[in-house]
Amino acid sequence: MGKKVKDKPIPLKKSIKPPSSPKLITRDPSLPLSLPTTSKIVQLQTSEENKEPLKKRFCRFVYDKHKKTFCGRTAKSWACILGYSIMYLIFLTTYTMVFLYGSLMILKHTVDYTAVDKILLLTYSEKGIGITATPTAENIYPIIWYRRGETVDYEKYVRAIDRLLLVNRRKKDLNYLGPCAQAPYGYGESPCILLRINRQWKWAGKPLQLNSSKIHTAPALVKEWIQKDAKKLWFYCSGCDSYDREHIGRLNYYPYPPGIDPDLFPLDTEDMSPLIAVKITNFTLGVSLAVECKLWYDSGPSSIGFVLYVTADGSNDRH
Repeated sequence: MGKKVKDKPIPLKKSIKPPSSPKLITRDPSLPLSLPTTSKIVQLQTSEENKEPLKKRFCRFVYDKHKKTFCGRTAKSWACILGYSIMYLIFLTTYTMVFLYGSLMILKHTVDYTAVDKILLLTYSEKGIGITATPTAENIYPIIWYRRGETVDYEKYVRAIDRLLLVNRRKKDLNYLGPCAQAPYGYGESPCILLRINRQWKWAGKPLQLNSSKIHTAPALVKEWIQKDAKKLWFYCSGCDSYDREHIGRLNYYPYPPGIDPDLFPLDTEDMSPLIAVKITNFTLGVSLAVECKLWYDSGPSSIGFVLYVTADGSNDRH
């Protein structure tokens, strides 16, 4: 007998599902066939607003009765903004006050204000004596400049001295100032400079003595004045350096010697500081001269400087 052949199983084909039919989307009959886009709505609104007059648009911006808005915001929005602003200002004010209070408390515990005299707050120190040279304060810089013979150039300097002497003449006679007591006070030829000590509360200068260590730096002429009168404060002017001293010519003082009585200080509220006049003569024209005037006293000297520049007739150059 022959061998039995085993029957092989016949593979079954996979069943193929038929494709599902697409679902049909039904349209809502209440909707229009085509909806207007947002851009079209904005364009319609913008075109309608542009057709309105400017006055009506402005009034609608201030108050829109349809939207219930003021200047583009509702009352609730404005209330929120106002409330935030008030709270912000309260915060800033509180922060500033706390900072200032803390700073004052620190100063209160670190500085002893009970030891400070209130009058001293209005005074200079003893070594800080102020000196004024009129009319050098008429310009931004302490300079006296004019063309010789040109009245217009030095008229402002004459007016400045006029104002100073007008106040002093009410208190005392000024004949001791010599030619510097009458207008035009030498301007045009030999100008006058008026020196005075600034008003300083409770200040009283003491004269410089021959046995003082500062006497060695004083000029020889000041030493000569001190030998003759050791009870005065002395003004002395000269060029700042050798070049200035060479071209400055001669300095005449009124009164001479230029001493100030220290018993006049401290000045009261109605007292006038004494004046010392310096007349500069025979100086070189067309040269900038740096002049320094010093007050020699026990705690000094104190000084003030200025520049004198006088040109020849019709000369417009400046050095």
